[in-house]
Amino acid sequence: MPAKKEPKLWLTILKLVIGAVALVSLVWFSLSFLSGYTDDAPGAPTTKSKMDWGIANDSPIPSRR
Repeated sequence: MPAKKEPKLWLTILKLVIGAVALVSLVWFSLSFLSGYTDDAPGAPTTKSKMDWGIANDSPIPSRR
């Protein structure tokens, strides 16, 4: 009967830790790389547009006039 050779526990834990570190550093690198592009993106409008047309300001509750 051939002997079963199971991987050592510390080697499995080391592989899991290395994989987690690689995944976290890949996400961190991606986010830090993409953060440089936010300066070129147009900002949100600073003035609030007035919506006085159509049904934009109508209440969903009917008034009792």
